[in-house]
Amino acid sequence: MPTTSNPAIRNLLTLDGAVSPAGPVRSGEASPAVAADRPITLDDITVKTLAVFAVLVASAFLTVFLELGYLALPALFAGMGLGIFLALRPRPGAAPALLFAAFEGVVLGEATQFFDALHPGAGTQAVLGTGCVFAGMLAAYRTRKVRISAKVTRWAVGAALGLLVLLLAELVAWWGFGADLGLRDGGVLAFGVSVLMVAAASFFLLLDFEAANRLLRSGASHRWAWYVAFGLTMTLVWLYLELLRLLSYLRWW
Repeated sequence: MPTTSNPAIRNLLTLDGAVSPAGPVRSGEASPAVAADRPITLDDITVKTLAVFAVLVASAFLTVFLELGYLALPALFAGMGLGIFLALRPRPGAAPALLFAAFEGVVLGEATQFFDALHPGAGTQAVLGTGCVFAGMLAAYRTRKVRISAKVTRWAVGAALGLLVLLLAELVAWWGFGADLGLRDGGVLAFGVSVLMVAAASFFLLLDFEAANRLLRSGASHRWAWYVAFGLTMTLVWLYLELLRLLSYLRWW
């Protein structure tokens, strides 16, 4: 069965013993803390994901309302650092997921304000677009309209890594040599890169749904629902930012 390319979800599924079934507790053999453990459910994932997104939206709103855009760069690096840490060393608690959402909310709030200033309405359209893509991918997964094969998964991961290398090369060329490779300048090449990014992020949602489904079937502890929410947030934040950029390109043409 294929695994997700999202490192957060992938590492969760490969943890040694972390996702072992939360077995039944015999009377008198477990402490209250252990006895309170139970298998993860779809309601757990739904509620925790909604909580993480509530923090994300609140953070973005406060960033715009209180004019905290100057915190976007520190929040970007803090969010990246926390995201990498959680991807490499998964944690099932609420605090890391909610803190990550707070950092990313600052980034999203400033990015939305920036693109909205250039192209009014871009933020609203990106929100609607992200919601539609999420709903469409969820429907495609539930109805099995899209088959998640190992071959397709490898292709998607390879394509995403290739795009990431290209974007890193763009940053190095720009900061180090003042050169523009044309990957983010609004031209035809930049438009194509953004389309591929949106497609990759959309496909990664399918992989994340599959990973969450495997987690449900495995009977893992309900505490890992927070980590599932964190992994989904990573993908959706990426999708939203790429849609913002893609919409800005369409406005330029």
